[in-house]
Amino acid sequence: MRDMKQIALIFTILFSVFTLNAKTWKIVGEVAATDTTLMVQDAADANVYKFVGKIKNKSFRLFDGTDYYIPVCGMSDPFGQAVGMEKQVDEVQAGFRVSYVNTNTIYKITLTDGTSPKLIVETAVPYKHIYLVGGPVNTNNPNWLLRDARELEKDPENPFVFYYRGFLKYNTFGDERGAIKFLTSNTSWDPGFHPAGSSNVPLSQASKMRLNGSDTKWEIPADGSGNGYYVIKLNTLEETISVEQFQQANVDFPNNIFITGDAMPCGWVNGEPMVMTPTNILEGKYSWTGNVVPGQFKFLKSRGTWGSCYVSTVIDQPVVYGTQYPVVYEADYISQGGNDFKFVITKADRCVFNIDLVSMKLIVTKEEENAIDDTESENGLKIFSEDKKIRITSTSGSKKQLEIFSVGGQKMHSGSFVYNASVALAKGYYIVKVTDNKDKLCEKVGVFK
Repeated sequence: MRDMKQIALIFTILFSVFTLNAKTWKIVGEVAATDTTLMVQDAADANVYKFVGKIKNKSFRLFDGTDYYIPVCGMSDPFGQAVGMEKQVDEVQAGFRVSYVNTNTIYKITLTDGTSPKLIVETAVPYKHIYLVGGPVNTNNPNWLLRDARELEKDPENPFVFYYRGFLKYNTFGDERGAIKFLTSNTSWDPGFHPAGSSNVPLSQASKMRLNGSDTKWEIPADGSGNGYYVIKLNTLEETISVEQFQQANVDFPNNIFITGDAMPCGWVNGEPMVMTPTNILEGKYSWTGNVVPGQFKFLKSRGTWGSCYVSTVIDQPVVYGTQYPVVYEADYISQGGNDFKFVITKADRCVFNIDLVSMKLIVTKEEENAIDDTESENGLKIFSEDKKIRITSTSGSKKQLEIFSVGGQKMHSGSFVYNASVALAKGYYIVKVTDNKDKLCEKVGVFK
């Protein structure tokens, strides 16, 4: 019986502590979207509460469910500085107010609870870059290298959202072989995003993340069940992370492969070769466009090694534009034997290199000024590129929906038009889709130059 009483007492104490920490802080006033706005408790620190969004130049107070709080000592503007809070004892006492508010700017209001609660208002500035780093992408044994960090894609419509699209595989060597985290720079280990909490989290259960603090990671399992193609979404504003897509794969195509040789701008180097980017990573297709000179070249699977490479099946294979050539993979020709046969460029030009690791074929073409050919459809549509823009014209007066995607499936543009549309995009591969009342009128895949 005594043991039961002790357990009940412990439970009561724990429940009381939890109840004390479980406050509900609200912003009261017209500063935010509504007169009373709930603040969100931080997943990594129970004493921290946040609001993120647009605000107005209006007075506001904080409410913890029992008392209202106002700034101490008349320091009413918490923008860029932490201002202490105290309980309001008289209704005439002034609340907080941000003096200079840009209505198009997103702000972050952070309340730190405790014996001396404080409030600070800051602008929420989106990161320019986010990188994934960790054991699955490590090319060095044993330590992780910043040069292996892989940059995420920024969402074209939300500057706070980033996507990682690529393969992750439990590594066969190195430290923390299945662990990853995210960095805001590829030249420094800090600042970085980690799982909320104080321990590592399975990547399949990723939800909340935090900036800095304990160096915890997300993990894929050692048994290989987490090996495959991932689409991971990071919202750096809301500090959330989710696995949007996972496709298990026993054979993983590299996220990039590389070209090196005296025909290339980089020359014969294995540390910083030219990077081929995937045009369809699930099918092992990669492309690179650039200026070349007469000389040799081959492809590397990873930076920093000559041995793991994709080469020709014959010695010094001359490359003719538009002709397919077989490619063979040598896992480590230096120690295991095999060949190191090169391809050969015979004249200076600007070329497009496409390699397919499923069919193991290489094709090189001369870059054209306009790689999206003029396209006439039965619906009077014409799609072409001009003045560094994708242009669409129509003879029909009906309203049409235009969507442009990368070959990886990321939506790059969405809008409507009647007779013509014009979209400026960086050079690359795109899928242009036009619909009318949900019926597809035209779909064109090509390279926009």
